[in-house]
Amino acid sequence: DVREKCRPGLHTPVPAGFYLNDVWTSFVCKTREFITQTATQCLKDKHIYLMGDSTVRQWFEFLQKRVPTLNRMNLHVQYQAGPLIAVDVMNNIYLRWRAHGVPLRFKKTEITNLHYISNEIDDLTGGPHTVVAFHVGIHFTSFPLDVFTNRVLRIRRAVLDLLQRAPETTVIIKTVNTGYKDVFTSDWYSLQLDKILRWAFQDVGVYILDVWQMTSCHYTRDNLHPSPIIIKNEIDILLSFICPE
Repeated sequence: DVREKCRPGLHTPVPAGFYLNDVWTSFVCKTREFITQTATQCLKDKHIYLMGDSTVRQWFEFLQKRVPTLNRMNLHVQYQAGPLIAVDVMNNIYLRWRAHGVPLRFKKTEITNLHYISNEIDDLTGGPHTVVAFHVGIHFTSFPLDVFTNRVLRIRRAVLDLLQRAPETTVIIKTVNTGYKDVFTSDWYSLQLDKILRWAFQDVGVYILDVWQMTSCHYTRDNLHPSPIIIKNEIDILLSFICPE
């Protein structure tokens, strides 16, 4: 019976919630399920900037399906790197996803399409109609922790500047998820990256969307790219952050 309104800076307990009939109930704040109509209403007049890896691209793909009036533009780019853009002119919704810059692991792409998250945030005006959601981690699992820490601190500086010039901007950080089991690294190393990410933004006043627990306790098979039912629950929390009751 969580009654706390979703707001930045809330503590994430352990456990952070539970699944019942494939619906995640959060112990962090009061979240809700969104259908097409309520999701469209929530995103109306919003510019949503998604940045990160393919797990954040899953958010872009899910939102495009959840809001049928969002039409993706063909920018003739390499899909894995983006940028990907979808617009809804009627409801004034702008949705964009872009990869977080090197290091990355995928096919060849135009280097001019690879922008660092900190540079992207520096270019945003911000404001009450701007939503910034990002994740960084998975592609750093074959690099020393210092490399990741340096990147995260640069992003932290950019977020602080953004919130100083536009305090009403909504900033959401997706944590690292489980499911990384191959020759490159393991969930144990991913957890170290996750701890660094949380540490860097613990006092910044942003939303922390904890997907580590959401992916580790679901019955579906471990996968670096979570199953659609998990993504659906992540999006419900994302929208609950953007449009708290």
